[in-house]
Amino acid sequence: MNDNIRNSLFRLLDALCILIALYVVGETMLPDEYSVLIDYTGASFFTTFFFLLSFYVLDCYSVGEEDFRDSVARVGVASVLGVIATGFTFYSFESWRFDRATFVLLLVLVVTLCLTWRVVWHRIGKRFMTRHKVVLVGVDRAGKVRSLLAQSMPHAEILGYVGEGDMDADAGPCLGPSYDPLGVARSHGATMLVMLPDAPLDEDIARELLRAKLGGLMVVDIRTLYEHVAGRIPVSLIRDEWLLMEDGFNLNTQGSMQRLKRVFDVLTSFVLLVLTLPIMAIAALVIRLESPGPVIYRQKRVGLHEKEFTVLKFRSMTVDAEKNGAVWAQKGDTRVTKVGKFIRKVRIDELPQLWNVLRGDMSLIGPRPERMQFVRELEKVIPYFYVRHTVKPGVTGWAQVCYPYGASIEDARYKLEYDLYYIKNMSPLLDLKIVLKTVGVILFPKGAR
Repeated sequence: MNDNIRNSLFRLLDALCILIALYVVGETMLPDEYSVLIDYTGASFFTTFFFLLSFYVLDCYSVGEEDFRDSVARVGVASVLGVIATGFTFYSFESWRFDRATFVLLLVLVVTLCLTWRVVWHRIGKRFMTRHKVVLVGVDRAGKVRSLLAQSMPHAEILGYVGEGDMDADAGPCLGPSYDPLGVARSHGATMLVMLPDAPLDEDIARELLRAKLGGLMVVDIRTLYEHVAGRIPVSLIRDEWLLMEDGFNLNTQGSMQRLKRVFDVLTSFVLLVLTLPIMAIAALVIRLESPGPVIYRQKRVGLHEKEFTVLKFRSMTVDAEKNGAVWAQKGDTRVTKVGKFIRKVRIDELPQLWNVLRGDMSLIGPRPERMQFVRELEKVIPYFYVRHTVKPGVTGWAQVCYPYGASIEDARYKLEYDLYYIKNMSPLLDLKIVLKTVGVILFPKGAR
């Protein structure tokens, strides 16, 4: 069972649990002549939609990949959000104004049923996971590829590689020559052939790989595979020609895409500024009461085409935080104030950047802007770091919802891989996905410092 089928099954199980809960609530709380699924079809539809949306926003589908207590917490909070959204919607329709006992029973049933199947999956789910047997085609950085696949496809078994050349100790055994990938795959029972950057592709080998693909084996490029399963592009495995020939990396240059994104930025940032004014006013007050100094912190950051602009943030550190020079924030950083810890955790410190979005310095969605000093340092050690400056920086982004707060060169490398994935696959649908995921990150803070 691959990840797409698994996630679709999980959503189907949740939908089934919600419908069962609705049926039980109807049988228990409604008069005998009414059926909740028949007489209240619209109410049932909206209830199911809001619950599934809440489950998606809070990332309740990493079942088996996280601490079970985290799953319990996420399902519980998501169910409460689903009940709240359902209640507000139902209040608009007089015939759907159910009493509080009905909503409480619905909440209890949904949480109980949705957690029950997750418990079962935690115990027996591994039996249904597809365990691919992988043969690497090529020798270039095969050890690194094994490490990447172990992170992104933990259920896969890397059998070894086919090819000639010097290998590192982590590459695994050589299973045969590069000109016979199909024979090697058949003899070892492989289900997937993964092409490394240096995979030989002369006419004979290409024909062998085509026969393997037509015969039912998966034949994939490592960069495409990793992009699909991990949601990022490994900078250690790409070259200029790959960036040039791959689909993507051009949507940001299309005028229609730029205009649509700008309209979305202006409208959304204006609405958010109005809605969050009370929150920002309270934040400004408590910052001023806790410590002396300006409420708004201004700092030069690198934007589109490496042009610097002044970013606005609520001050979350002491006034003299950088008296010894610019450094990355660390876990447990003593420069962060008590109020600063809280507003960083729930991302309130970023709200003034909505003004940067209105001005056009930033977009709502994009790579986070860095300081020029860090940019110059990172460009020296991380390939393709400059690519992130081909789009406007964002208040939130794909890296921010997929990876914890980073405070090292290695963290910057990982986040760049997520940024490259975003730049390659930019679309309104991906932006919407990031917005929803950001809500989940705010409710379940990850890595804020």
